[in-house]
Amino acid sequence: MAGYRQLRINETLTKALAEALRQLKDPVITESFVSVTDVSCAKDLKTANVYFSFLSKVYTEKEIRTALKKAAGFLRTYLAKNVNLRETPALNFVFDSSLERGNRISEILSGITFSDEPGNAEDPEDEDEKQ
Repeated sequence: MAGYRQLRINETLTKALAEALRQLKDPVITESFVSVTDVSCAKDLKTANVYFSFLSKVYTEKEIRTALKKAAGFLRTYLAKNVNLRETPALNFVFDSSLERGNRISEILSGITFSDEPGNAEDPEDEDEKQ
């Protein structure tokens, strides 16, 4: 389990990267509404996994990840200037599919219909009475 300091660093990096993404001018990122969902920094602060999600029907995950990798230098520079860390971590971008899973589960749940009519559901007590 990560310590309190590690959690604070992860939260700080998440907020700073979210602010930095708003300053990017790459149309792939700005038109896709890319957002940072979480950051998981290594204990030695050398690397950080940046989890991102997006809302776009035009660009694919691969295109957005490529755009983020191109912007990694700017993002690291932004972190170095705005976050007080001994070392600025190298950024690895990981797609966070939890929003898609949540939407899929929501669609499945909304498709379920319930009926209050008697006789539709099999009740074990009814079967005992029939025998």
